[in-house]
Amino acid sequence: MELSGSVVRKPFAEGTKSERTAIYLIADQRHYLLRREGGNPFHDPILEALAGSKIRCEGSLHGYTLIMTSYEVLP
Repeated sequence: MELSGSVVRKPFAEGTKSERTAIYLIADQRHYLLRREGGNPFHDPILEALAGSKIRCEGSLHGYTLIMTSYEVLP
C-alpha cells in the first residue's frame, strides 16, 4: 500500500497505561499510527525526525497501524 501525507506527533491511548505521544501519518483524512518495519514501536528516532514533514511511503496496514517499509520526504 502506498500513502502520502503529513507526519505529526499526537497523544495515543489517553487515560490508559499505554498513554504516550506517538507519531502518526495523516493521509486521506485518516490518522494512521506510524511504525517503521524493524523500528522500536515506542520510540523510533527516525520517525521522530520525520514529524512536521510530508512523506510518501509504502507499507502494510494492520488495523490503525501503518508499518512502513520505505519512504521519501516530499518538498
